[in-house]
Amino acid sequence: MVAEGQKPSAGEDPKAGDKDARPVSLAFRHVFGLKNNVKGNVSFTDEKHVLYPAGHNTILYQTDIKTQTRVFPGTEHSEGITCLSVSPNRKFLAVCERLHDKAICSIFDIHTGKRRRNILTFPDCDAREFVCAQFSADNKFLITQGGPPDCTLVSWSWDKAKPQGHVKVSNMTGSVIHECSFNPQDSNVVCVVGDGVFKFFKLQEGQLKSQPNGKLLVQAQANQNYVCHAWLYDNKLVVCSEAGDALLFDTGGEFKTVLLCSPGEHRSLLCITAFGKGFIAGGDGGIIRVYEKADDPKELFKKAREVKLDVTSSGGVAAAIAMAISPTEETLAIATSNAQLLQMSLSSSDILKAEESAMDHVLTSFHSGPILGLDVCIRKQLVATCGVDRSVRIWNYFEKTQEQCKFFGEEAYSIAFHPSGFHLIVGFSDKLRLMNVIMEDIRTYR
Repeated sequence: MVAEGQKPSAGEDPKAGDKDARPVSLAFRHVFGLKNNVKGNVSFTDEKHVLYPAGHNTILYQTDIKTQTRVFPGTEHSEGITCLSVSPNRKFLAVCERLHDKAICSIFDIHTGKRRRNILTFPDCDAREFVCAQFSADNKFLITQGGPPDCTLVSWSWDKAKPQGHVKVSNMTGSVIHECSFNPQDSNVVCVVGDGVFKFFKLQEGQLKSQPNGKLLVQAQANQNYVCHAWLYDNKLVVCSEAGDALLFDTGGEFKTVLLCSPGEHRSLLCITAFGKGFIAGGDGGIIRVYEKADDPKELFKKAREVKLDVTSSGGVAAAIAMAISPTEETLAIATSNAQLLQMSLSSSDILKAEESAMDHVLTSFHSGPILGLDVCIRKQLVATCGVDRSVRIWNYFEKTQEQCKFFGEEAYSIAFHPSGFHLIVGFSDKLRLMNVIMEDIRTYR
């Protein structure tokens, strides 16, 4: 953040005949970072705009001119954002937060940035947070899935802030709910997946009632940890598990098969998104797999492409935890477990290129975890930070870029920037190190 306004000089009365004098105020210019423990933490609003959470705000970033065009502030006194959802028509944003001892959901108009007056909160729910939220395909309804202890699912007519129906999804001790969604063909039907949980509910007479899953799952897949799911364009449903299985269902929830293209062997699939040719899955090991419809009807889907996330500037292998595809299906945005925001081209020409060049940062690389030390350079528009991810980074707050990033073998706890911008002192657990900032590196001098 930067200060705007004029500050009176020492000994000057700001009210004495100075018409231009006004109180100093703070306004957001740019926010570096990504909050990675938010469900649905990356979405496209159009081909050039990406939404993601940073700190206690949700950021709208324009990728072609590299500018944060809007900041959606969090609710005052809340304890943080827990999940996000963008409506299918890309006009509205749902932001769920923890506020004291209850879960709340605010709706923003993406184009104007205005927050709707009515905030969604359900007094009969004991959960302190909503773990997932999703709009219906017709944009009229919203579902919120509460966390423990009661895991209450609520269907809302969000424009009126009116609950349509609710149900406690699971009474299983310790069960975790991961995702919920509307059936795109029927906004009265909701799907919920979690640890040992795969259920359908239908809104009937003001209540969400459990629906049978058609033919039951075979015993081998009956009690898996179902982590993510996606409705495909041909109205099929793919549910992915922690064990690496991709299970295919019809719209009524009837189990069809475990897809032969599933990675298996306990390679967790943590996120999935549908596109015109099939679906894309991401998970452990930073692997992104693109699946397309197969010519062989028995095979159903085939793996068309596999890409490993670029981790050279983020300090180690991370899992893909959220994905979003642009409206033209040309670009895939990926959020990782170590707080990086990446993008990958899906165009036919780029698919033929070397896999190593397929991935790059949407903005720049970020710290993963808390920042422990920070200092501002007096003579240059630079800020230096160090954090628990064992990195020292130099940021240009005027250009809104990261100038340098250097990883060390241990945590750096404090940092000081020389006024010239050419030297740093970094405090480690056993010693202080004087470092020189050179063109492409940060080198220890003494």
